Amino acid sequence: MKISRDNFRKGIMFGILVGFAWGLDTVLMGKIGEAAIFATSKATPLVQAFFHDGFCFIWLALILLFRKDLIKVFKLMKTNNGKATMIAALIGAPIGMSGYLLGIRYASAPYASSISVIYPGVGAIMSYFILKEKLSLRAVVGILISLLGSAALGYSKVDLTLYPDFYKGIAFTLLAVIGWASEGVIIGYAMRKMKSGSEEDREVEAKPIHFLTIRYLVSFITYAVVILPVVNGYGLAMQVISTGTVVFMAGIATLGVITYLSWYKAVDLIGAAMGTALNSTAAFWSVIFSAILMGTEITPYLAFWCFVIVLGVMIFAVDPKTLFNKEKELN
Repeated sequence: MKISRDNFRKGIMFGILVGFAWGLDTVLMGKIGEAAIFATSKATPLVQAFFHDGFCFIWLALILLFRKDLIKVFKLMKTNNGKATMIAALIGAPIGMSGYLLGIRYASAPYASSISVIYPGVGAIMSYFILKEKLSLRAVVGILISLLGSAALGYSKVDLTLYPDFYKGIAFTLLAVIGWASEGVIIGYAMRKMKSGSEEDREVEAKPIHFLTIRYLVSFITYAVVILPVVNGYGLAMQVISTGTVVFMAGIATLGVITYLSWYKAVDLIGAAMGTALNSTAAFWSVIFSAILMGTEITPYLAFWCFVIVLGVMIFAVDPKTLFNKEKELN
């Protein structure tokens, strides 16, 4: 793939923005979870996820409405690819986001974010067994390095007086990893079948934003109809609205939208490999923002293994030969 110097620079900037926005999103969700109305409720992370994904859908729908392209979302939902996306969202969005926010609540943002970025590698392993996709030696090495870093953080000795449910948080974060990885496998299968799908599939020329809107719509409905009633979360949700906390939730959700749209743009400009690798820098930014906004101590242990995880994802995602060829083309 030939990339112009201008597109390469833009792609790198969008990729950096992905990590920056998701890292900030992660920390702000953790910080707002410390608000008084959330202090005693076990449903807090689930109610947060309800508002986060709900507002993400609203912002995306407004963007498409402004572009006069919202109708394509509903057309896409009728196709096989759209249905596959809904199934993927049903697995990945509520499970992934719920697990992630529970991980942030119990294990803190830096640990949850650092471990969560291994999901592309876990998805690659799942694709190897389910979709029979090949894994290069480089990819295997990168995945093993990131998993080693994740295991090291998971078994780290933290102050359990500050995080008494730390290991529960790690377990929930790993659940998020499995949810997001599973979602990626299903979406990958759907995208692979795009060209060979039904005539109806081929007629709907959908873009990533349409798939993303479906993802958040399904997640929002699942939280509203299934999850919140089960955990008795609507009482807390009404408090979020009545106290005005909903405004902050809506603002944080814009970071979620920026994350995904920037990711898709980076992938379009510089390819999926580098886009995915830059996405992993969210772990770095979450550590930085946690120190600035929440006063979280950045221990050498945390910093080192966070670096190891990001390095592993970089090795897994970026092929040096491809990267050097791109640099030659740019020169």
